[in-house]
Amino acid sequence: MNRIARLAVLFLTLCLALPAVADHAQQMLMSRVAMKSELAIEYLKTAIEEHGYALAHIQKCDSGLAGFGFHSDTYRVLFFGKLAEVRRISDEHPEFTPYLPLKIAVEAEKDETLMVAVDPTTFERYFAGDEEMIVQFRRWRNDILSIFQDVQKAAGDRVAQLARP
Repeated sequence: MNRIARLAVLFLTLCLALPAVADHAQQMLMSRVAMKSELAIEYLKTAIEEHGYALAHIQKCDSGLAGFGFHSDTYRVLFFGKLAEVRRISDEHPEFTPYLPLKIAVEAEKDETLMVAVDPTTFERYFAGDEEMIVQFRRWRNDILSIFQDVQKAAGDRVAQLARP
């Protein structure tokens, strides 16, 4: 296959893949702050607690990712939730248990930190008939965005916010 034909195939493949990539990006809430990850994690922990959530666990993922050839200064996942809320939802909707507690991934990128969470409203389509769960998903989304904003304020607003509108 000549060079022009290969480029045409590559271009067509990229054009077909872009809508799928854009769809996945809309399912994420992201924020970048201009501070080292260790400090950002401390502010994130405080913001989570100030929003009434309990921090359940911080998972270090650096060595696991290195095994796949991905190297990062810091990669952590913070698990958090409200115990009564998690228990109630687990009892009423056991199929949702794998998604609890809520999670925020934190990745260091030089002097900046990227925070990423799944947009809880992504799950609305699976609970279309359950108004209580839809309200819950929207509350979680607002809380996560507010938590990100608190960390941004702590960074002195030197940020590039990447949250879905």
